[in-house]
Amino acid sequence: MKHALVLLSAIVALNTGAVAGEFSGTLNSQTAYGTHDHALQQQEWLLDLEYNGELWGGDITAIARARLDTVDGLNSKNSERPSTYSSINGPIISGDSGELQIREFYWDKSTDNTYWRLGKQQVVWGEADGLKLLDVINPQNFREFVLDDFDDARIPLWMINAEFSLSDNGVLQVLWIPDSSTHEIAPNHSEFALTSPLFVPSLENIPAASTVLIKPDEAPASVFKDSDFGTRYTTFVSGWDLSANYLYHYVDAPITHTEFANDTITIDQRYHRSHLLGGTASTALGDWTLRGEIAFETDIYQRTKSALPGLRQANQWSSVIGLDWQGLSDQFISLQWFQTTLLGDRQQRIVKKRENTVSFLWESKFANETLSLEWLHLHSTDHGDGLIQPELRYNYEENFDIYVNAAVFYGEAHERFGQFDQADRIALGFTWGF
Repeated sequence: MKHALVLLSAIVALNTGAVAGEFSGTLNSQTAYGTHDHALQQQEWLLDLEYNGELWGGDITAIARARLDTVDGLNSKNSERPSTYSSINGPIISGDSGELQIREFYWDKSTDNTYWRLGKQQVVWGEADGLKLLDVINPQNFREFVLDDFDDARIPLWMINAEFSLSDNGVLQVLWIPDSSTHEIAPNHSEFALTSPLFVPSLENIPAASTVLIKPDEAPASVFKDSDFGTRYTTFVSGWDLSANYLYHYVDAPITHTEFANDTITIDQRYHRSHLLGGTASTALGDWTLRGEIAFETDIYQRTKSALPGLRQANQWSSVIGLDWQGLSDQFISLQWFQTTLLGDRQQRIVKKRENTVSFLWESKFANETLSLEWLHLHSTDHGDGLIQPELRYNYEENFDIYVNAAVFYGEAHERFGQFDQADRIALGFTWGF
C-alpha cells in the first residue's frame, strides 16, 4: 500500500503540471495456445504508461507497468512479493492474475564530458542474439523461459550509471548497483518450470532419510555489502568498435545445494559471487558485419550426475562469433556460433567440457515494409535440442501492429531446450502505441 500511495502521488503531481512533460503508452495483448495440451497457455494484457519530462536541469523518465493474465498457468500463486526481489524492488501488487509495478524510473543529466543516469533502469552489454554472454547486469524474468523479448524479460535495477568521455576518444562507464534482485524463475506448476538436471538436482540415488529440511533462499540482502560493481571501456579503432568489460556480481541464478547428515537431507538455494571479464568487437565489411564477444567468468557452479553434493565449481570461458548480412533491401540474415568451455577436469559434470550452440536469424519486410517475417532458430550441436521461433507481423497503422508467432521446442527431456518439448505454442497478439 505504501508503494501504491507513492506512485499515485507522483502521477497526480505530474498530471497537475508540477513537472512539465508528456505522457505516452503502449498496450500489448497476446493469447497463446498450447499445441500439446490443446488449451490456452496465456491470455495476457500488458499496459505500459510512460512519462518524460524535465527536472533539476536533466530529464526524468517514469514507466509504470500493469500486467493481467486471465489464464494463470504462467503466474505465481503467491500474492506476496517474490523473494527474488530486493527490499527496494519488486511489484507493488502481485497475484495469480498479474501484477502492477514501477517498471523504470530514472533521471538523466549530460554535460560536455559526462553522462549520468540515476534510478531504476536497464543496462545492456554485449551484442549476441538469442543467448546472453555479457548481458547479465539485469536479472531476467523466466516466466516464459526465453520466449519473451529481452527488453521485456529484463528486470530493471536501481543503480548509478555514469559515463565519462576520455581524451583518447574512448568512453568509460561505471556502474554501482545496490539492488540485489535476482532471476525470477517460472513457478513449479508452469509449463516453463525448470525440470532438466542441468538446472535442478536429480532425486535419483538420494539416501533414504527420515527428515527433509528445505531452507528458505539465502538471497543477498545488504545494500552495500552485496552491491554489484561494473565498468566498461568502449572505443573505435581502425574501423572496429571495441569494448572491455568487468563486472563483480552475484550470479542471478540460484544454486540448489543438497546435504545429507544425521539421517536428514537439507536442501537450500544460495547465490554466489563471480568476476566477469570480457569484451566485444565488431566491424562493417561492405554488406557484412562481423562481430564477436568473449567472456571469462569465475566460480560458476554446474550440476553433477551424483545427487550429493551434486555441484562442481569451475571457471568458464564463453564466446560468440556473429556474421550479419544486409545485401538486399529489406532483408537481414544473421548467423552465430556460441561456445562455452569449462576449465579443469569435468569431474562428473552433466554438461560437456565444451558446449556449442548455433543460431540462425532471418528478418524480411514486404509490401512497402508493412509486412515483416522473422525466423529465429537456436540449435545445440552437442545435444540435438533447440528452439524455433517464427513470427509474422503486420503494421496495420503507424502505431498499431498485429502479429502471429509460434514457439517449437525439440530434443530430449533432460536437455536445456528439450525439457519444454511439450510447451510448444501458437500466439496471436497486437501492439498499440498511444
